[in-house]
Amino acid sequence: MEKEKEVILRSFREYYRNTDIDVPWVERREFGVGGFRKKIESRHMGFGSNQALNNYLEQEVPLFISHSVAYYKFPESTPMERKEWMGGDLIFDLDVHGGLFLSNEEIEGVKNDAIALQEEFLEKDFGVSRKDMLLVFSGSRGFHIHANAKKFMDMGGKERREIADYVAGAGLDYRKFFSKIDRYRLGGPKKRDWGYKGRLCRIVEKVVEEEPSLIHRGLKKEEEKAKLLSCMEDGNWSKTPIKDIVERIGRVAGRMKLKTVDVDTGVTIDTKRLIRVPNTIHGSTGLAAKKLENPEKFHPYHDALAFPKGELEIIAAQDLPDQEFAGETMEKMKKGEKGNVPKSYGIYLILKEAATLS
Repeated sequence: MEKEKEVILRSFREYYRNTDIDVPWVERREFGVGGFRKKIESRHMGFGSNQALNNYLEQEVPLFISHSVAYYKFPESTPMERKEWMGGDLIFDLDVHGGLFLSNEEIEGVKNDAIALQEEFLEKDFGVSRKDMLLVFSGSRGFHIHANAKKFMDMGGKERREIADYVAGAGLDYRKFFSKIDRYRLGGPKKRDWGYKGRLCRIVEKVVEEEPSLIHRGLKKEEEKAKLLSCMEDGNWSKTPIKDIVERIGRVAGRMKLKTVDVDTGVTIDTKRLIRVPNTIHGSTGLAAKKLENPEKFHPYHDALAFPKGELEIIAAQDLPDQEFAGETMEKMKKGEKGNVPKSYGIYLILKEAATLS
């Protein structure tokens, strides 16, 4: 494994030599680094400037580097109590669990959830400005969202858990949005309602326009469609002749919540958590944890390559499938087979222990 380590460290060093890593409030952050043994081998580190951080990355070449979500008066002090906590960002970690590679469906699913978390939850429900949010590819299987709005800074673990539970839809039952106004009228959510009630209306409205029969085949008629849409204007759901409308809404209510396999609540509630430094390399994939401004068309195996140039000759350590990577279709390989591949793909496989150098 020594020659593999040499190639990996040389490649990482070259990346950091040509990349400017910028961490807001860097002098108030605790840092942790890791190598070939584990992701965090040492922590309680600090850097007085981003220049000092960049110098460290080029000289020491850690495989992993993370910074605290918290700001500290003395970030290098130990034990934790001596650091003097000054507040912290609110972080969300969205991951999907897959095999050696993520499928396009898995990537799109977790990406769409990350976008929805920004737009539907943080922006619409909590009023967070886009300038106070940062969306970052994790470098491996998902996305991190950093929210550094002042309203979150001083929140403790309990308040952060409430937000995490809200985002995850813990205990959510859409049927509680409906109740009898009187003997003849059914009250329900309105489009202008805050939170999940308004979100349910927006989803119903979209389904009525695009897939009306999913709720009721009668909604193919324009007059029936108009009646249901009017229910969400004033909250009087008795306007629609669909008698079991509450039960039928259940067919689309599940779309209110994020679909990601794992929205890691533990990351959100932990005020002492370390999170991967944006734009650094993930030591398990060789992909860059890229900051994303326009995530819609982002694909990690095309757009997060830390080593876009060069080739490596590898030996497959297991059977490898056909895979789109670095703008090419990597042909399947049998265990023990040799092949020349793009450097980014070769390092990805080596770090996954799916290949060795020839």
